[in-house]
Amino acid sequence: MGASFASLRATYAESEGQAAPVYGTVTAVGVATPLLVGLLTGHAAESVLVALGAFYVALAAPGGPYGARARALLIAVAVVTVFTWLGGSLSGHPWLAVAAVPVVATLASMLPWMGATATLCTVLAAIRPTTSPVIFDGFLEMSGGLFVSALLVAPWITHRLRPLRMSLAEVAGSVAAALDVLATPGPDEEEWTDRRRRAYEAIRQARVTYGLYRAGGRDDQERPRQLIEAFRRTMDEAVALRAMLTAVRADSPPEHWERECRVAVSSLAARLRLLAGGIEARGGRPLGGDGAVALDRFARVTEEVRQEWLAGQPDLVATALLLRVRQAVERMAASVGRARQILDHGLTLGIDVPHLPERPVGGWSRFKEAVRTRSPGFRHAVRVGVAVAAAMALATGLKLPHGHWLTITVLLSLRDSYGDTVKRVIKRVGGTAIGAIVAALALAIAPGEATLVVLIFVGAILGFTFRSANYAYWMMFSTPMVMLLVDFSDALSWSAAAWRIGLTLAGGLLALAAARGLWSSGTPRRVPGQVSELMRSHARLVRAVAARFDGDDEAPVRRRTEDAVAAENDLEESAKRLGREPSPPIGLITGIRAAGTAARSVRDDLKTLVTLQEEDLDAGPVCVILDRIADHLDARADAPEAENGALDLGDLLEEFDDHLSGLDRRRRDELADGVGTDAVTTLRRLLIQAASARHAVRSLVADTESLTATGPAEEQAEGPARDGARPGG
Repeated sequence: MGASFASLRATYAESEGQAAPVYGTVTAVGVATPLLVGLLTGHAAESVLVALGAFYVALAAPGGPYGARARALLIAVAVVTVFTWLGGSLSGHPWLAVAAVPVVATLASMLPWMGATATLCTVLAAIRPTTSPVIFDGFLEMSGGLFVSALLVAPWITHRLRPLRMSLAEVAGSVAAALDVLATPGPDEEEWTDRRRRAYEAIRQARVTYGLYRAGGRDDQERPRQLIEAFRRTMDEAVALRAMLTAVRADSPPEHWERECRVAVSSLAARLRLLAGGIEARGGRPLGGDGAVALDRFARVTEEVRQEWLAGQPDLVATALLLRVRQAVERMAASVGRARQILDHGLTLGIDVPHLPERPVGGWSRFKEAVRTRSPGFRHAVRVGVAVAAAMALATGLKLPHGHWLTITVLLSLRDSYGDTVKRVIKRVGGTAIGAIVAALALAIAPGEATLVVLIFVGAILGFTFRSANYAYWMMFSTPMVMLLVDFSDALSWSAAAWRIGLTLAGGLLALAAARGLWSSGTPRRVPGQVSELMRSHARLVRAVAARFDGDDEAPVRRRTEDAVAAENDLEESAKRLGREPSPPIGLITGIRAAGTAARSVRDDLKTLVTLQEEDLDAGPVCVILDRIADHLDARADAPEAENGALDLGDLLEEFDDHLSGLDRRRRDELADGVGTDAVTTLRRLLIQAASARHAVRSLVADTESLTATGPAEEQAEGPARDGARPGG
């Protein structure tokens, strides 16, 4: 009992995001203003439709640059208008609506630009009196949508660059957070993985945001892109630094060297945070010093430790790795310094204007592929359609008062996994009960249309403010607003509130039944193919890196990296879906997580090699080694059920060791001829690069073997079938 109560409390208290008070206030003005105007002019009935249109469009909650927001809002206005007309044409034909609305719900679940708004508009328009003018109603709701859209994009005049600035500041802060892990003694693997992922995701989002601005080719308009690249290079060097630190620690460097290294990295993290603050403040905040003291001290201590090692029993490879760590820190500092120089000149762009969305390529083929393969998205869409049809049939057949709330609850509660549906139902039922009781109590104390407008305004402010923070709060505050809007002419009484609470509870139970009994997501069946695609995408990435070493500067390393990350994200999403099922297949989930960890390690090794390749590395047999690794990944992807063969690279690794030994001998001869140990010669540079590359290559071989050994075993993939979770034919 105590555990159930604790779980319930955690569900209602969990944070899903940040509150948005400005968005809530602007949306409340957009919804309440038409109602107030309607009361003052005697057109209350028409004003409700305008307010509903504003509410529907506000649900879209678009983000990003204001041009992209305007585009999304205009699409939402078009959806509201068209599906209001569709719903109005179904008015007076309840059983025709039972047949049509589920089709809309199914399509809306598969097409993000339609969303739940299309189904909501259709349902609520279908319950209006048959005397209501359909076309005119659509235009009224369209006007409300355009009104709230204008309010939401009004800050474009003075805050045009704010979304881009916030995105760039997020990148700087995320990279700084990743460096914090490197600056901590005994870095935690899980923490590094999480922060590394966040940093690269922030970089990807910043690229997308920058791409949504209409920029010319002038240098000043290229600065945001250059800033993103500077942060990306800093993060790539951080990945390489972590790998080199692992190699150096094998030789037990002195504690004071480790400490100075952490201080130097920590100073870079602090500089990145200052940059983030400067970006957010439009350059108004001082960016502080350049942190040269900590970097100079680390360079001096590194040279002292290197000389001590050379004076004892000299291991030139160990000292080379020591120098490589110093170089990585210096290159990170150079990238951070480049970012500061860019900011010193300011961030400017051309006009960010709304533009029509590009026509998606291959949309119909993707739709057919989803149907053919019965993808999780397609299965969920069909599940939503069937559940909505059942709810509408019950409400229509039993002639339930306010029966549309049964349909709406099913529509908005049913998620693509049983676990998410349970959480959504709990939050919706609890929030609806509190909101309906508060609304009925308020109207009992102070009845009248003025009270309705006040309740709707307050509910809109609080609801849209906390919508992104917690769905339970959204339901608690928005319930009075939505109920009073939908039935503005029908005052909310205690009996009506009871019906709404009861129908919400019934709709929640129906959603749970649908999530539990109507088709599993089919995820276990898709996992083997996703694991194969993970290996193929990483094989393509390995080949692209090999092409770079072979002299092809145009090899698409970044695009292949993005493909590999996307393949890993797909697999991780499958693990999350499986974890939210009633009987999670623990073995399969563990195998998926192990594959994701190994894949990230492979990419980290390749990033280290790419940073070395940019220095014109004398690669030795690196190209051939990379080609064999790619062949091994492709072979495993093509035959996932076959026994995993060994990655036989003994001859090539031995050749690489001989290559490194030759450089070592030549460097020793150079020192014996009287060249100072502090002199920067070609042989010293080549030895540093080769020693670093050997460590990266050996780590890559080990991580590749881990990746090819993590494919889900047949018994793991079939485990859910024994629990009744595997889809039927």
